[in-house]
Amino acid sequence: MKKIWGNSLQDKSEVGRVFVKFLTGKIKKLPWIGTPVSLETGPILDTLIDINTKGCWTINSQPNVNGVSSENPNFGWGPSGGYVYQKAYIEFFASPEDLDRIETILSNYESPHRYNYQAMNRAGESRSNIQRAVAVTWGIFPGQQIAQPTVVDPASFKVWSEEAFSLWQTWQVIYDEEDTSRHIIDEIINTYFLVTLVDNEFVSSDFFTPIFSSLGV
Repeated sequence: MKKIWGNSLQDKSEVGRVFVKFLTGKIKKLPWIGTPVSLETGPILDTLIDINTKGCWTINSQPNVNGVSSENPNFGWGPSGGYVYQKAYIEFFASPEDLDRIETILSNYESPHRYNYQAMNRAGESRSNIQRAVAVTWGIFPGQQIAQPTVVDPASFKVWSEEAFSLWQTWQVIYDEEDTSRHIIDEIINTYFLVTLVDNEFVSSDFFTPIFSSLGV
């Protein structure tokens, strides 16, 4: 696995470079993702690379989709003759400092209801503006009620965050106990937050560019 995730990590920026290698197809999996990057990621790939380079490491994402045919090869699903929709969504690991910056940007945003986020660290500290489940993917099909297959749900997120932090250990254990790489990952496990961010403007989302543009490496 060292050939995939690095023989040695000297700092957290090298962790980010591994995530970028996954996005660019140079490696095929991460502890949280067992398959290569999907075609759906194409429209937002450059932005994802920029976000990961700046220190927020993504493990799930989708672009916005507004009324695309259910038969579309990249975004379609469900019965034929329908239309599918989705909000831009991103899930990533962030340092406490970057999460503080993101929350400040969100609190000052001109439309207070545009973005929903939730964040949790390994200790269970929660930071969120979500009170109930938020739909991020839905479809409208002939002769059927609106189908809503994917939601962001606070209760499910709590369970998933615990698993997501435990999966860092899959990466950590490939290094010897005294290796700097192991200590770097241990710091990430114990200080970082898992964050989900939803852009409710699904008609013309800019995929979070205003939020991440101010973050540094």
